[in-house]
Amino acid sequence: MPIYERGKSFQVKLLDPDGYWITKTFRTKREAELYDARTKAQKLGGQPLLGSAQQPTLDSYFEQWYETVKYQASEGWRENQKQLYVDYVSPILGDKKVQKITPQMVSHVLNKMKEAGKAEQTQLHAYGLLRKMMRDAMEVFMLLPHSPVLRTMRPKVPTKEARHLTLEQLKTLLSYVVDKPYGLGIWFQAFLGLRVGELQALTWNNVDLEEGVVRIFRSYVRKEKKFREHPKGKKQHSHSIPPELLAMLKAAKVSSQSEYVVNAIEGGILSYEWYNRSLLRYCAVLKIPAIGTHGLRHSTSELYMAHGATADDLRRLFAHSSPRVTDRYLHDRGSRLKEISGSMKLFETEPTPPEEPVVIDNCGEKLSQSFPKSESAKVISIRRVRSS
Repeated sequence: MPIYERGKSFQVKLLDPDGYWITKTFRTKREAELYDARTKAQKLGGQPLLGSAQQPTLDSYFEQWYETVKYQASEGWRENQKQLYVDYVSPILGDKKVQKITPQMVSHVLNKMKEAGKAEQTQLHAYGLLRKMMRDAMEVFMLLPHSPVLRTMRPKVPTKEARHLTLEQLKTLLSYVVDKPYGLGIWFQAFLGLRVGELQALTWNNVDLEEGVVRIFRSYVRKEKKFREHPKGKKQHSHSIPPELLAMLKAAKVSSQSEYVVNAIEGGILSYEWYNRSLLRYCAVLKIPAIGTHGLRHSTSELYMAHGATADDLRRLFAHSSPRVTDRYLHDRGSRLKEISGSMKLFETEPTPPEEPVVIDNCGEKLSQSFPKSESAKVISIRRVRSS
């Protein structure tokens, strides 16, 4: 498929299965090359392009699209998208031609979900599925000139404060679980904010007790019951281990007979169900808010913010892909501003106010500084009149 330069744009020409030449225009040569490479890989993978004269229905297009994303996302994600499509999209738009779908039809799907009482988050997932399908219909399958899924249709999901522990509550929990089952896991999550899948995949080979460093190379996907050779976001990261956690790890290593840092009772991979159930039980005993494993990760931000961490520090600790994600872990939302302002002090002693300047009149005598202020803020010139 040749790439042609046309002024300030670049074009890719493609012969579709019906024998028609289709031209796709891009703003940069890099975008054109990526599209060209992606289309070639699709054909080599045995996934034929849909012809311009085929006019597929959304159901038939979904089957083709579903195969296309096989190597782009996890199996769990794909299964979720399939369920969303079957439950909410196909009953309304499945028999419609892809090229005939309008923004009004897309809105109809979302409105039906809303009328049925589906959660805002579920509506958002369905919107995201339709948006990706239609963007791929434009860029990969070249079925549409533009997408009928508009940004203005995106369901508004209210932001909810994630359940988490305050610093004092976290200290209470950590003190209680020191010698309890899965206590080391709770300490690890609280001090380093690991996702539970990262904790499950963590082995002693990933922990350098001499240097005091932990390296997060992979994670466990419990829905698929398999390891993934990278953390969520495909971003490997490493962190210094806080001294109190390091001391606990050294003690645990001496008696450990498992390759995993935190393991199941029988020694294998940590069971999420038992771990989460134990965490909730400890919270109930201590009469503190019942948090799950993700709530424990949110509590890590309280610990680090109390010791001076910034939002950028938290983003690196949590290995977030965007500052917008990290914002959800900042729970105080400016509530500490008054306290900080009241305790702010830059000098050891109170600064001495400057002495008032001395004003001398024409006769060489001092004048009082208690002058009334003029409304026009002009300098008032005062002169004494000598008596003759």
